[in-house]
Amino acid sequence: MFNLLLAGTPALLNARGTGNPGFIVGPIANLMGIIYNWLFNFIYSFTETGSLVLAIILFTFLVKLVLFPLSYKQIKGTYRMQMLTPELNKIKAKYANKNDEESQRRMAFELQEFQRENGASMFAGCLPLLIQLPILYALYYIFNQPYQYVDVINNIYTSATNALLNIDAATRVNILTPVILSKNMTVDVSIFDQLFGLVKTMSATDWNSVISAAGNAGSALAEIVAQKHAIEYFFGLNLVSYAGLSFPGIIIPIIAGLTTYLSTWYMQKRQKAMNPDAMDDAAAGMTKSMNVVMPIMMGVITINVPIALGIYWTLSNLFSVLQTWATYKALDKKEKKGELTFKEKKKPKKEEPKSTIVDRNKFTNQKGGK
Repeated sequence: MFNLLLAGTPALLNARGTGNPGFIVGPIANLMGIIYNWLFNFIYSFTETGSLVLAIILFTFLVKLVLFPLSYKQIKGTYRMQMLTPELNKIKAKYANKNDEESQRRMAFELQEFQRENGASMFAGCLPLLIQLPILYALYYIFNQPYQYVDVINNIYTSATNALLNIDAATRVNILTPVILSKNMTVDVSIFDQLFGLVKTMSATDWNSVISAAGNAGSALAEIVAQKHAIEYFFGLNLVSYAGLSFPGIIIPIIAGLTTYLSTWYMQKRQKAMNPDAMDDAAAGMTKSMNVVMPIMMGVITINVPIALGIYWTLSNLFSVLQTWATYKALDKKEKKGELTFKEKKKPKKEEPKSTIVDRNKFTNQKGGK
């Protein structure tokens, strides 16, 4: 199931540094951006500090709430598969020593029909994950370019650019030249669009040096930058910058990997608790490998994407664990009440043996006629 997510990893990593989400992800990013902007404005009406991360928490909860029917169906399908395992094994045992094509075809058909009749499927978990992929891609662009999707942040970036333009030209050139050179950019600091492009790339260190060099001329700019940092920063982490390998950014990839492991481990634990002998050695080995590979892969991915996206993935994992726990608890109660029953495989009716009673009259007549 996680192979679907791994298959989409190159596309997500290749998106780094690109500003155009494309004609497929673009409309999804716009829709997600409208929703996120609304949630952000709602949070911002109460507090400015940490509004970006609080909106991420609310957005993650909303996504999980919307996808809950699919997630419930996925877990229920997995639960049924675990219940049906003994019966499925009986079908497999019936064809254990039959390797011809016809027998294998009949076994596959019987397994499929038995699962269909009982509402179980091996691929029940694919749809929720498939839906998550475009959401992840869309959120990458939203968090990488928040000024395009969040009105308040766009206004702050615009105000910062105008504040720089209001500084006299000579001072503006002097304070911005070191930043421009450090980024290997060519910027005409008298043109709004080019200056706005520079503002989008500036880090906290860049802003501190610019404000310090501007002196009294940068007082208005300092207030705007303080507002920008109050929104974008969370415990010293710039949510719209890449996590990278340095501290404290590296904390997010580590936590994202650990919560990914927790999510997969807990699901496997529940499945094994229901049916300890459900998986053979090969399947168990593959599952253990995925439980190691998947967290590492997610850790690597979140190193190279905005920190905000890593936080979204971490929260999504935690919500998934909570959903799994609650759903399994509800299904366990239903099973105890006998509400989760399955149809036993119908056995073919045996043909009644032909009668061996002899018609005595007929036998007597035949004997007398001789």
